[in-house]
Amino acid sequence: MRIAASVGLVLLSAQVASADIVRAPQAWRVDPAPFRQADGNKNKANEELSGAACATGTNRCLVVNDEGRFAQFFEINGTTIAPKEVIGLLPPKIGGKTMKELDAEAADYVAPRAGAVGASGYFYVTGSHGASRKGKAQPSRSFVLRFPVDPATGHPTFAFDAEDAAPQIERSAALRAALAKLPEVGSFAERRLDENGVTVEGFAVLGQEALFGLRGPCIAGHAFVVRTPVETLFSGEPVVAGASRLALGDNVGIRDLARVQGGVLILSGRSNDTRDQAAFNCEKPGVAPEPGAQVWFWSGKDGDAARNLGTLPGLPATHKAETLLVLGEDAARYRVLVWFDGVPDGDPTEFFIGK
Repeated sequence: MRIAASVGLVLLSAQVASADIVRAPQAWRVDPAPFRQADGNKNKANEELSGAACATGTNRCLVVNDEGRFAQFFEINGTTIAPKEVIGLLPPKIGGKTMKELDAEAADYVAPRAGAVGASGYFYVTGSHGASRKGKAQPSRSFVLRFPVDPATGHPTFAFDAEDAAPQIERSAALRAALAKLPEVGSFAERRLDENGVTVEGFAVLGQEALFGLRGPCIAGHAFVVRTPVETLFSGEPVVAGASRLALGDNVGIRDLARVQGGVLILSGRSNDTRDQAAFNCEKPGVAPEPGAQVWFWSGKDGDAARNLGTLPGLPATHKAETLLVLGEDAARYRVLVWFDGVPDGDPTEFFIGK
């Protein structure tokens, strides 16, 4: 998730030791609540918020959910999140096939290159690229999308509405085939999550590479980040991907990625809710452990280890950390906002994380 540079880093008066995680004293609220709920409020999309990103230098942001075919803009004003316009990301049908849901899991914002006068910034959104809970491969889940925005305001440079998808929204389905060809990871492509199937839940653009953090598979105590040149995704050419192995632990998967200075933050959590013992291969046989939500720093370089910065403190058992939005950083710490799955409007909660 891209840092919202206009949201300044508020320092705690108390000393925060390096690699400590402290819950901030200030409470956040969503006003007016709620975020949009899809299909006549039946799907509870505002309880399935799964990724967010902010346009650099503005308070304009985008949040995605894993229930519908849309995303929603919001603005940050102090510690208030104000939901704004809804933008349709997928049309109801593509090539005669019904698009049930994007199953969007993550977002990022990329500013135009320095000196590129008149260039647009871009919001990126990725689907899970995973099978449904019934094991069906749904094409609507296997897209990476991007669309241009005015970098000064974060507003799209084109007209849009909530129900359809404007032609300026680019779609790529190229990652799906690349995932299936990956060593180790490829054999788990399009399996169900409880069979250790491939599921994208994090996304960040680092330099010229698109990084996809996988919740599954978890193999021998390792989670994976898939990497590919970002422009190749939208070139129409075949995509060649690689995968970096990160030792995060037994039944630990990546729940989000967020770009910071020198690399990315990784939000980790449980890989599988109920793993199938016949198919699951992580570290230890038997009942899957339930690891807490942790944050790691990783350089983004293949072969480098991820460094554990700590466990998010004080979370209710009902809260599953799903989204990590970086609000700012200084030499000592990161200021982040964490949103949770299954909770109305994500219950945004602020933390300070020592570097």
